Amino acid sequence: MFNWFKTFNVTILDEKWTIVKDNVKIKFIPRTHELIFLEEDNKYYKVINVIYNIKNGQDVYIVIEQYTDDVGLIEKKIN
Repeated sequence: MFNWFKTFNVTILDEKWTIVKDNVKIKFIPRTHELIFLEEDNKYYKVINVIYNIKNGQDVYIVIEQYTDDVGLIEKKIN
């Protein structure tokens, strides 16, 4: 059964593997190619990779890159 109240502590890295945010609490781990929104930057980021380290506990690292909206999907309104 799925625990709706469980949160994961993740570390968000950029494409050069530098830490963008540490100890971020999220309920769902994003998949590769999904978009995430960081409020302090007010920008969307594309998830490049999700890395799990299960050696000592469970560490999750999310590698992101800044999303460039080539098609204009963010600005389009769907009727």
